[in-house]
Amino acid sequence: MSSALKTLLDLIITIQILTATGALAPGPLFVANLVFGSKEGWKAGLKMSIGHTLVEFPLFIMIAFGILSAITVGGFTTTLGVLGGVTMIAFGILELIDSIRARKKSSNLNNSFLGKFGKKGALLMGAALSAFNPFFILWWILIGSTFIYASIKILSYTLLPLIYITHVWMDYVWLIFTAHLSYVGKNVLKEERYRYFVGALGLILILFGLNFLFKSLLGFSLLPL
Repeated sequence: MSSALKTLLDLIITIQILTATGALAPGPLFVANLVFGSKEGWKAGLKMSIGHTLVEFPLFIMIAFGILSAITVGGFTTTLGVLGGVTMIAFGILELIDSIRARKKSSNLNNSFLGKFGKKGALLMGAALSAFNPFFILWWILIGSTFIYASIKILSYTLLPLIYITHVWMDYVWLIFTAHLSYVGKNVLKEERYRYFVGALGLILILFGLNFLFKSLLGFSLLPL
């Protein structure tokens, strides 16, 4: 094996390992994916992934070209944290209300929160929970940037889209797979248990939102994140 090929393979392996630390970690995007997945199945995971990519790829390119040097300014990350926290809390509250209403109306929740956003709900939420997540952006600046700059050094700027694909495929597979599992689980669960499932996801999102707000505004975290 040539030295150049070995270096390239080492880079790809590194990208996969670093990607797993972000893509497979449970977070608000993952929880929201389960909510939408329980109603739309794998299609929700695809939409969440596309929404996530719409934010992530420009971020990837900006880091590659050194445009984000000022993004670590405290005011910027605080604003993102507040916006992200409010988004998660609102989403969580709506899901929690829907699960309570379903009990009174004997509804199966299929037209609850999803109906408020329409067919683009999962895509919009995937974009929002990425754009307003300062920890996601800091992950790219502090961790993702390592393989971006290594890629530029080993390859060239013209191959950056290919390098991004070696990263982003894991997001798509993971979100589509877990959205499908959520849908299958909904069909297995009885209606009463399904309501509890959705309500629990709503509470988790509210907790994530509060965590974002506290960490952004007061400097401490409610969760070990």
